[in-house]
Amino acid sequence: MKIIDGHVFLGKTVYVEQSPGDVLSNMDRLGVDASVVVAPPPGPFYDEANEYVREACGVNPGRLLPLYRANPLLEGMVDKVDGALSEQGFRGVKLSPTHDGYGVGGPRTDPVIEKARDNGAPVFIHSGDSIFCPPEYVASLASRFEDVNFVTSMSRRAPRAAEGKENLYLMTRSFPTLAFQRGYASDLDIDRLVFVSDAPLGSLEVELKGAELAGLTEDAEEKIMGGNLLRILKK
Repeated sequence: MKIIDGHVFLGKTVYVEQSPGDVLSNMDRLGVDASVVVAPPPGPFYDEANEYVREACGVNPGRLLPLYRANPLLEGMVDKVDGALSEQGFRGVKLSPTHDGYGVGGPRTDPVIEKARDNGAPVFIHSGDSIFCPPEYVASLASRFEDVNFVTSMSRRAPRAAEGKENLYLMTRSFPTLAFQRGYASDLDIDRLVFVSDAPLGSLEVELKGAELAGLTEDAEEKIMGGNLLRILKK
């Protein structure tokens, strides 16, 4: 079974600091095969941070898989997203409305999502209880763009918002261990859960332990720990 950490921050900001060596060391220590890495917030500008991610992934192909962090408020972003996905090896796009201060959906974000669609790439969106991007907004996008795969944060309202949206995937952090242990994980679609640590804001070791203690079936474990994500990542 291939284990993929589906969302890891790579780079340095006032929020976090993590180098490629840090990520790879944790992966080797804990038996993780690959990590999807993205520049951390805050923005609003991410050109240098995206280049840092691209270079790190170029040195570690197959182990570090890059997402392109886009801020759709900036001029020229649609062309940058297209180039990142079609020429620079990025495997998907990351949008963070809360951090960059825009509402998801509409004339700014739609063209970026359309470019992801044109390149067969998933769109990762940070969501939660913020007015900028509650999970219901991401679910609305998934309904409007049925040929785009979306990955968004787990939250109290996210499973219900994702119901019936076959192209909307939920991150597992914090891993819903008790839901599986106590048999009330029926609201969670096993085919649309993606294991993530959000390291270094989260802990890879803690999330792996949560998955271990959840008592997953072999089929569920294979899907959640990497299979679901591999199915949607841009090749």
